Amino acid sequence: MKNIFIKGLSTFMVPLLMLTSCTKLDEDVYSVYTDKNFPSTPEQYAVLTGPIYVAAQKFFDNNYFDLQSTGTDEVLIPARGGDWFDGGKWKVMHYHEWTASHELMKNSWNWGFGAIATCNRILKSLESAPESPEKERTFAEIKIMRAWYYYSMLDAFGNIPIVTTFDDKAEAPSQSSRAEVFEFVVGEIEANVDLLSEDVNATTYGRPTKWMAHTLLAKIYLNAEVYAGKTYWNKVVEHSDAVIGSNAYTLSSSANYFDMFSPTNGPANKEIIWAIPFDAQKATGNWLFKKMLHSAHRYTFGLQAGGWNGWCTQPAFLDSYDDDDIRKKQWLYGQQYNEDGTPLVFNGVNIVLDPYYFPAYDVGGADNLGKLAGARNIKYAPDKNALGNNANNDVVIYRYSDIYMMRAEAILRGATNGTMAEAISNVNLIRGRAFNDDPSKLYTTLTLKDIYDERGREFSLEMTRRTDMIRFGTFADPQLFKGKTDFITEKLFPIPSTARASNPNLDQNPGYN
Repeated sequence: MKNIFIKGLSTFMVPLLMLTSCTKLDEDVYSVYTDKNFPSTPEQYAVLTGPIYVAAQKFFDNNYFDLQSTGTDEVLIPARGGDWFDGGKWKVMHYHEWTASHELMKNSWNWGFGAIATCNRILKSLESAPESPEKERTFAEIKIMRAWYYYSMLDAFGNIPIVTTFDDKAEAPSQSSRAEVFEFVVGEIEANVDLLSEDVNATTYGRPTKWMAHTLLAKIYLNAEVYAGKTYWNKVVEHSDAVIGSNAYTLSSSANYFDMFSPTNGPANKEIIWAIPFDAQKATGNWLFKKMLHSAHRYTFGLQAGGWNGWCTQPAFLDSYDDDDIRKKQWLYGQQYNEDGTPLVFNGVNIVLDPYYFPAYDVGGADNLGKLAGARNIKYAPDKNALGNNANNDVVIYRYSDIYMMRAEAILRGATNGTMAEAISNVNLIRGRAFNDDPSKLYTTLTLKDIYDERGREFSLEMTRRTDMIRFGTFADPQLFKGKTDFITEKLFPIPSTARASNPNLDQNPGYN
């Protein structure tokens, strides 16, 4: 979220932005309202619900983004001598050897269920408020946000508790099956989708709209066979068509493709269906560029400080892009340059990133070898106005291109409310943009493998790859250094040991101790 956006927001959202700079997220807010002084205006409701959206911003520093990314083929976090080994936590994620005691499990679980508890607490605080259209819509927004948090936990951990009330004296909740959680999430969204705003503008940006809820339904129905053992391909098309029929969104052009991820992205970009707003001062926590960049890249992008020189991509994933695919420009490799265009030299070393230098998982800490290994991602453009580790780029969760890709996949998998010609056309909207509308690059026939590959190239580093790999049956396949694993544990992460220690009603997922 950028300063120009903050200044231009209506009063509906200003209290929410102010709240994101607080360290105590809700105690003082709740004390404002009594039985005689319930919220009634949009501004008051925005203040009260602010902690729900603040919680969403914490998926970076609470490791949920890491959890969904680091076991996939799009990411590698090699040890670089003494750097990035971190007790082996990234290595076990790459090799799919995670356990219930791994900190990414604990932190992600705590993030999701902490946010769910926040939703429940705010719903309880509003129960006795006078009925009004504003209250009805706010309840719907909270329940959709709670459904998104539950969807995040369902996707990662599967068999989890369903808690819809707030009572800090209640007994430990029982555990529901993954299929039961699926039904709960779908029911919550379908019950509330028509109560949400249809407006797509600065006042609804970052909050659930009717079209965000339809997108979430399409997403969960697309994965229903994994989650619940059932298929709902027609439902995927139905909810995708609802978003298309809204006429609220458009695809960005080839020339402006990366604008939707820039430090100045925001509600003006009509490909973004739902994003989590970040601001270097008021809504901190977007550290993605720091994970990726070499320390010398501060001179390439005019940054206040260099990157942490860690995350990169695997060679096979980089090679999945054609050289003339505009999306390949998100990967930095080869000779790097200063901001003035001269070759970048750092500590006496010419900075030439080698996307193929992986002699072992530990590539070593040499300035001219290990520290230069791997292509780095700048899909979210490095922000020269970042403060410390905090960038201004809003993080895109759902965008319009995914609507077309989900729709096409559902048709290929068996949906009867769409045609193969439509599926090819849908994917070619995305494919064509990637190649500046070169007709020779378009699909004339289409397979599921085509869609899988196109999704990888289109949605890299957008927290979709693990879910896609599981749905397409490739998550157990060999990757760099990792052989075929095919464990019983491939489709679910373990329930964290800390969660089971505090709740004896939680059984461990299959294959874990």
